[in-house]
Amino acid sequence: MRISDTQFSQMMLASLSKNNVGLGQVMQQMSTGDRLTKLSDDPIDSIKMLNLNREGSALVQYQDNIANVKTTLSSQEAYLNTASESLRSLRDLVLWGANGTMTTADRQGIISEMESLKDGMLSTFNAQDEEGIYLFSGTLTNTQSLTDTGAGYTLNGNADKRLVTVAKGVTMESNVTAQELLDLGGGATVFQKIDDLIAEFKAPTANFRTEVDATVAAIDDTYGNVLGALTDMGGRHNNLDLMSEGHADNKLFVDKVEGDLKNLDYAEASVRLSNYMSALQATQASFTKINDLSLFDRL
Repeated sequence: MRISDTQFSQMMLASLSKNNVGLGQVMQQMSTGDRLTKLSDDPIDSIKMLNLNREGSALVQYQDNIANVKTTLSSQEAYLNTASESLRSLRDLVLWGANGTMTTADRQGIISEMESLKDGMLSTFNAQDEEGIYLFSGTLTNTQSLTDTGAGYTLNGNADKRLVTVAKGVTMESNVTAQELLDLGGGATVFQKIDDLIAEFKAPTANFRTEVDATVAAIDDTYGNVLGALTDMGGRHNNLDLMSEGHADNKLFVDKVEGDLKNLDYAEASVRLSNYMSALQATQASFTKINDLSLFDRL
């Protein structure tokens, strides 16, 4: 079978084009250090890369979420530690003030301290973060947790938890609520019991001892709720630390696998570069010789 001049030219041009494309590809790979510059370079490994990228992004997001939850929990812990100290001090003051040998002046000093501690706790449970979110209002973050109406105290917000995804299929509660800590049943709170006892301290009645016992019980119940919340938050911190370490290890593994797929083997690329250049030079030389041939050279 004879090959025409046109077919020779087409074959040479096709060879030049193929080698030029290959040369360009390997030069781009060597300039970027990436083996996979486009999907067609290796469709299977490229799909693996896309999956690894998604997994790596998810791990980074989980770690960010964990850091945010830990920050929120730490802020609430600080306030609850303050509240627990205030409750202990209030209990001591109540028992001290209930002493029958106290003078009116002594009891007035206790009343002032109790009012100051109560106001401090009110501010604690209405605490906000830097963004103005009420920490203890559940999911109603724009609402104060507790309101002093002048005639009593109203628990606002709700007892719902703010859930944050910290791993695939795993969520973590990022808050505790004033309702679960302060509600002693029927909307009663330790704040109202303190006010009732202060009124007894100012003007004792036949219910004095009953009010003292009821206030101590309310303080103890609230203190128990606060300690339970602090213990639970400590457990959440530990779990978050373990998950964060696991995500960090997984991210290192993903990065390594991704690097193995993506990073260029320069030694292998250098061989391909040399082969493409040799093939290109040979094709160019052949093409030039064929073009220089005349009809008389073939006779």
